[in-house]
Amino acid sequence: MTQDRRGEAAAIFTSHGVLDATTTILAARAVGPGAEANPIVRELLAMGELPAAVAMLAVVGLCCGAWPIAADALEAPEWVGLGIATIGAAVASVNLVVVFA
Repeated sequence: MTQDRRGEAAAIFTSHGVLDATTTILAARAVGPGAEANPIVRELLAMGELPAAVAMLAVVGLCCGAWPIAADALEAPEWVGLGIATIGAAVASVNLVVVFA
């Protein structure tokens, strides 16, 4: 496991975990949980903000924990992990558009 892969995992967790969970909850507050496109997250939001946040962070955390090993095994170039993190940031940005629209 290389230092770069741990950095990629941290970036993915930050964007898909922390930023997405936070902005998803903010968007649900703004327009209601029924507007969430992902049916699993929609159900989690219906259970409450804390269960939704914990579940989202746990799933992303597990995936990020596996990322360095999986990426090394597949010999994925570093840009793949950074691309995944960028997609997470884009998703969080869309959520912010919903919040401020």
